[in-house]
Amino acid sequence: MRTIAIGAVALACLGVLGMPLAGSGQAMAGSVDQIQMQLKTAMFHAGELAQKATNLQGVQLHTHHVLNCLEGPKGADFFAQAGNPCQSQGNGIIPDLQVAAMHNVAGAQAALQEAMICQNLAKQALASTNLNEAQPYVLVVSRHLQAASQDLAQAQ
Repeated sequence: MRTIAIGAVALACLGVLGMPLAGSGQAMAGSVDQIQMQLKTAMFHAGELAQKATNLQGVQLHTHHVLNCLEGPKGADFFAQAGNPCQSQGNGIIPDLQVAAMHNVAGAQAALQEAMICQNLAKQALASTNLNEAQPYVLVVSRHLQAASQDLAQAQ
């Protein structure tokens, strides 16, 4: 009975997150591709756009983009007014990695840990009131996003 209940909860969670329910390699490969696309978008905002911003507002805008990509629209820190450059790419890096880790996708658990580090660092960058303090945080976020992408590349 307990196994059935756990399975039903897992299926319900997967259905809500919009991830493939099939355990086939092909279904998970599509999900991994979506996560990689979201990681690439977040890396661009952290490693390029936030780093080239000449004022704190620019860094914060692109850091919000990164956080929005990480958490997805249902995330506690999702800031809709900033926009979501990862819209239609997935449900958010962290929620999608949680599903991939639940399916034992190679590298997903390590990538999830990196993404959660990014989430915390992005919040610290957003709390900063100084351009020269915020940009280094976002640069480190970019490096952790790259590490997450490399971890997840094991799945392909």
